[in-house]
Amino acid sequence: MTVPKGTSSVEASASRHIVGRVFHGSGLQEAFRNLVDEHGLRTAWVSAIGAFEWIELTEYNQSDRRYEGAHRFERCELLSMQGNLSERDGEPFWHLHATVSLREGERDVTYGGHVVDGSVFALEFRIDCFDELELRRDHDDATGLQLWANLEAQAAGPQVLPAPGAAPEGVPTEATWAMAAELSARAEPAASLEYKPEKGDWIEHVKFGLCKIEGLTGDGVCIIKLPDARRKKIKIDALQVLAPRSDGERRVFPVRPKPKG
Repeated sequence: MTVPKGTSSVEASASRHIVGRVFHGSGLQEAFRNLVDEHGLRTAWVSAIGAFEWIELTEYNQSDRRYEGAHRFERCELLSMQGNLSERDGEPFWHLHATVSLREGERDVTYGGHVVDGSVFALEFRIDCFDELELRRDHDDATGLQLWANLEAQAAGPQVLPAPGAAPEGVPTEATWAMAAELSARAEPAASLEYKPEKGDWIEHVKFGLCKIEGLTGDGVCIIKLPDARRKKIKIDALQVLAPRSDGERRVFPVRPKPKG
């Protein structure tokens, strides 16, 4: 008998963090869909606290392999909400779970489950973005759920570099100074140097995330493909382009607004 692996995982680092609030009376799912477009989100983890005018929660029936009918809770506190964003059926998909509390008679009671939707009373959130990951959901035969299916296909974790204080076996001690200089250069790219990304390279933009360069014009306009497949024109000359890093066969240039003054 073949014993399945206990886990499926990939090493990743959050490339940016987004904090904000959802306004009173807004629909939760619509608000989060708008955040995908506003910030060019692709793969992310979200946490939130607040309160709902109403929220609908459901749970998955493991025996029948289906979600139960949703329960609606009115005027409740949001004790905790956790969830993630990935791709399902070719579209961005938020998978959210929540724990809420409300007063029933003389008792405060707590409920939790899978979020269907809700009307926000007040909500504050934090989103951790993993722009280099392209996690997709697919049918899982063992559970009947749509689960992450391509973790093993993601890029390998960050390269572990030798510490500058000790020479690896077979390397002269004086060579470690060169290693230390290389490590320093990687940790702090020289902003004074001019780096010129080309068509086919990638940029890591603080707002749009990881984007592929699909075209460049002579006047400094760069045509980029956003994580959600939209195209956008930006002025690359108006940005500070830092030293590229290697991501498999891709060259990725971090970019940020040029300092004022």
